[in-house]
Amino acid sequence: MQRAFSILLAALVCGLPAHAQTVRVGELGIVADAPVYIAIESGYFARQHIEVKLEHFASAVQTTLPLAQGQLEVAGGGMGAGLFNAFARGLPLRVVMARTRDKPGFSSDTLLLREDLRDTVRTVKDLKGRKIAVNAPAGALDYMVGKMMEGVGLSRDDIDVSFMPWPDMAPAFANKGIDAGAVTEPFSAQYEARGIAFPFKRAAEVVTNPPLEVSVMIYNRNWIEAQPDQARAFTIAFLEGVRVYYDAMRGGPSRNAVIDILTKYTALKDKSLFDRIQWSYMDPNAELSLTSLEDQKNWYAKRGAIEKPVEVKDMLDLSFQKYALEKLGRVEAQ
Repeated sequence: MQRAFSILLAALVCGLPAHAQTVRVGELGIVADAPVYIAIESGYFARQHIEVKLEHFASAVQTTLPLAQGQLEVAGGGMGAGLFNAFARGLPLRVVMARTRDKPGFSSDTLLLREDLRDTVRTVKDLKGRKIAVNAPAGALDYMVGKMMEGVGLSRDDIDVSFMPWPDMAPAFANKGIDAGAVTEPFSAQYEARGIAFPFKRAAEVVTNPPLEVSVMIYNRNWIEAQPDQARAFTIAFLEGVRVYYDAMRGGPSRNAVIDILTKYTALKDKSLFDRIQWSYMDPNAELSLTSLEDQKNWYAKRGAIEKPVEVKDMLDLSFQKYALEKLGRVEAQ
């Protein structure tokens, strides 16, 4: 009895739920979900009295409606016009902190060029009129390709864009149906190993000011209003997971353990592949690049992909990330 009372008192003092409470998290089984998997396996959620229930989805787009309807509390969301439109429609969502972005050396988003064009297409300008595949319209990779063309005085309209899933790009490269394709890892490493395409430009090479904020963490607004302590507890554990990933990403002591976790939860079962891919960058303080969000919003709006105006500031609730930083302290990002 005394032990149970002590645990209850400690939880109350720390502002945590006294008993484990379930938080439903939408996950895709990809490296970008690493902090959640790490926090589960390392006991960070358990320490915060959180029991995570993973709900698997094929894409981040598919998580938006369940998250808005309260069937999920948390999900990682890919940046794109669809996310801005969700907020423009007034869905009860809030962007809470950063997830992944592209930085030099940690740029998993790449424009691949067909191998036989290596000596023909040498600069971005040489892509004019070429057939380029993107996985989806008005998403992060569409934005990347558009910014790439704009950087050399051209536009996305100066190339022939087609949309296809990343796995379908392999036969398209092999059959010379496309000249280039915008992919993420591990497709870049896999297609290069097969000799059908090679990394022509990484996102971090062409989207530099600001760097490309690829995905963010989104919470259900009704949940954080009704259960703020639970949301704070989740955020602390998640940020602990981010920092372990950050260490592993940079080749630190936790790398092998994180690879073991990722091979358990993702489709990447070949451990050697993690030494061939570029890992996505995660900020150790989960701080958002608001400049990137603004730039992406403006780019999609100019292309007519956003249904009605939306202010980035109205999409945010950074209080949970700030609370986690108060508890855990800041890490100097490198």
